[in-house]
Amino acid sequence: MHMSSRELEHGLANVIGAVALGVSDRLASDSDSAALVTLLERGGLTIEWLRQIVGISHSATVRLVDRLTAEGLVERRPGPDRRSVSIRLSVHGQAAAARLRAQRDAQLMELIDALDAEEGKALRAIAEKLAAQLVTGRWEARLVCRLCDHGACTAAGGCPVDHAASLAGE
Repeated sequence: MHMSSRELEHGLANVIGAVALGVSDRLASDSDSAALVTLLERGGLTIEWLRQIVGISHSATVRLVDRLTAEGLVERRPGPDRRSVSIRLSVHGQAAAARLRAQRDAQLMELIDALDAEEGKALRAIAEKLAAQLVTGRWEARLVCRLCDHGACTAAGGCPVDHAASLAGE
């Protein structure tokens, strides 16, 4: 039986969706984890910046920061102006964020261990192209990369998501 190109495309899209969901299920991708890893990568942020990167409402971000502060993971400090507050990781929060990122890395490395070197190179090229399609600007790039180890992309020649955001003119 011969499949049409549309049937092949639909099958591919279906498999990509299943892989994306399976990977998402394996990774810690809740707001708390995203906030901790974002603060580990970017340093202190205002509640507004953290809200935008994590992708939740202002009130949800305030509750998140209250919870993380109560758990001793973050500290509030004076912000860049008198009206703002800077949120920074505590020493305990830095360790927790580093553990979350290490767990994420281990889960992803376990998944790609099934590939040989050539398949890995091919998948990287495809994944970079697909990742670039996820953004049309800087804020989307920050949201897409909120759990990333930014150093990993730097070591590999640059972030395709950041590159796509730069091409979008933001």
